[in-house]
Amino acid sequence: MSIRILIADDHGVMRAGLRAVLEDEPGIQVVGEAVDGDQAVHLAGELLPDIVLLDIGLPGVDGIEATRRIRKISPQIRVLILTVYEEERLLREAIRAGASGYIIKRAAEEELIAGIQAVSRGDMYIHPAVTRLL
Repeated sequence: MSIRILIADDHGVMRAGLRAVLEDEPGIQVVGEAVDGDQAVHLAGELLPDIVLLDIGLPGVDGIEATRRIRKISPQIRVLILTVYEEERLLREAIRAGASGYIIKRAAEEELIAGIQAVSRGDMYIHPAVTRLL
């Protein structure tokens, strides 16, 4: 059974890179892509992925608010925040909003896959570079 992923990032090259990495991984299926927070919320409700890989800095509805809305629509969907920001405030806001994980964009591919697998099992995943903030 594969882990169904929705990618939400406003940069096309980033989405394409994530899709390429994830589609090479056995047991992971990319089911859709969103370019902003509104589209991420809409597609999450429509596609019901297992995980939304969500950029925190999306245009329109940001990643924090999108997380709240996605979790309200379907509490079983897990959100893994993917961001360039290594800030305690954003990490805490993401967790309070219902995110199951927080990973930074400079992470290695193996770390991203490990985060996805952890979140899919129901565990919390916080990238090691960010745990020092806690």
